[in-house]
Amino acid sequence: MFSNVGFIEKCRWRLKVYEHKYQQNRHTTGETSIVETEYGKVEGVKRLTIYDVPYYSFEGIPYAQPPVGELRFRAPQRPIPWEGVRDCKSTKEMAVQAHVITGAMEGSEDCLYLNVYTNNTQPDKPRPVMIWIHGGGLCTGEATREWYGPDYFIQKDIVLVTIQYRLGVLGFLSLSTPECNVPGNAALKDQVLAIKWVKNNCASFGGNPDCITVFGESAGANSAHCMMLTAQTQGLFHRVILMSGTALPLWETEGQKYRAFNLAKLAGYKGVDNDKSVLEFLRKCKAKDLMALEGRTLTPEDRARNISTPFVYCVEPYATPECVIPKPIREMMKTAWGNAIPLLVGHTSDEGLIFMQGAKALATAAQRQKCYSLKPFVPFEVADNEESEKFEQKLRTVHVSGRTPTIDEYKNIIAYWCLHLPLYRLILSRLSHAAGAPLYLYRFDFDSEELPHPYRILRMGRGLKGVAHGDELSYIFSNLFSQRLPKESREYKTINRMISFWTQFARSGNPNDEDIPGMATLTWEPLKRSEPKINCLNISDDLKFIEWPELTNAKVWASAYDKHTELLC
Repeated sequence: MFSNVGFIEKCRWRLKVYEHKYQQNRHTTGETSIVETEYGKVEGVKRLTIYDVPYYSFEGIPYAQPPVGELRFRAPQRPIPWEGVRDCKSTKEMAVQAHVITGAMEGSEDCLYLNVYTNNTQPDKPRPVMIWIHGGGLCTGEATREWYGPDYFIQKDIVLVTIQYRLGVLGFLSLSTPECNVPGNAALKDQVLAIKWVKNNCASFGGNPDCITVFGESAGANSAHCMMLTAQTQGLFHRVILMSGTALPLWETEGQKYRAFNLAKLAGYKGVDNDKSVLEFLRKCKAKDLMALEGRTLTPEDRARNISTPFVYCVEPYATPECVIPKPIREMMKTAWGNAIPLLVGHTSDEGLIFMQGAKALATAAQRQKCYSLKPFVPFEVADNEESEKFEQKLRTVHVSGRTPTIDEYKNIIAYWCLHLPLYRLILSRLSHAAGAPLYLYRFDFDSEELPHPYRILRMGRGLKGVAHGDELSYIFSNLFSQRLPKESREYKTINRMISFWTQFARSGNPNDEDIPGMATLTWEPLKRSEPKINCLNISDDLKFIEWPELTNAKVWASAYDKHTELLC
């Protein structure tokens, strides 16, 4: 629940939801299309984009059996084939989660569905396919047109697939007893199965199974990164785009094995800490009750270490045929099959704006107590060694100008801790272990109040300047707040640039195209190990290829690993 959303904004939100539904219904035609998949026939419907471009929408296609009963917490199973034609003209319920406004639990365990959008199911030449993994901290999010509409991709002849996966405890519970067969990462296994479905079926929708890109933002980028690291997906896709996120963990996840017992106790369990008994009890609980309770499993010690999400992906405690993460992420990055494919990564120019509420609380507490500690921001792998105090002092020198950090200083500290440092580590790893595959870096720096993303409105309201976490999403996806824009507007030009970069990369593994406005005399060069500078394409009203502005401070943060370089990347 987003407590900083006021009454007026709640009313605006509800009105926007109704308006969006009305507009979507108005843009839905009576024409349908039937496509054959490996599990049976699906019927979609013809819609129009906000620019009146026609496309076919196939929504609510099952890629797995409902993960209920004995399948709760376990790896997903392939769907059961059906007879006749399945109605796929509207989306299914989202995964169980808290409502973005009220905080009330909503959604369904029966959530493993995907949506396919295409403007031609039988083109002369197969189209590039792009698979979107939504963000939301691994505990919220959905694959719907309210958040991730296909309108701009359709204009570029892309087959867009958006997928849903389990969230929170339902997607990430991990038990250490092999007999339970719940090693964790069920949500990542959902994504693996969804990608396999796309590989096997995209040709029926006009897609090219040999030209598939996986992309995601925030927690969706965490997931997309995992997908290019795990052996489970080898050969299933060909490029990746990571927007403001990597799979490198921010905290130690071994403690998750204790959370199942703690959650069970909160739900009324009276037995001992035995995995089999705990699992049996948790399977009988209502899914919404478990999701409502999971946040209470965080201890004061967890919160002191900045742990905000109790159930996340982890190194699986024992091997199974579906194992996704068999060893630490940084080790997987060294030898992953994904090191051989092109990668595009980046972030917004003021990521930390989205953390203003937390930054304000930290700054207020520091000012009241007249002291503060930056130890919670020391990377967990090196937090307990003798150098951590020296590193804290480095952070103070770089980020703090007065006696205690200001709100702005705290938001920047949070941004470097959870986004810029992991991105820098990923860059170093790719340059060391994936020298043969191109790596492109972008920085989204276009600021406008005309096209806000729903997530920004929920977290920050209106009127705050700066390009926050998630802002670029409004320039690649249509959503609740999208509108038909004049083609001469700044916002339309930025949409055209962003969607052109992303789809050009999906087609070829190279985002360069001289037909993109501003690129006729500019080349977006991939990063090279032989060059000391790390350059990025800065995307604002103008395009500039510049040295990465966050590099200097990122190097300071990386110095935490100076005596433990094997842990850096």
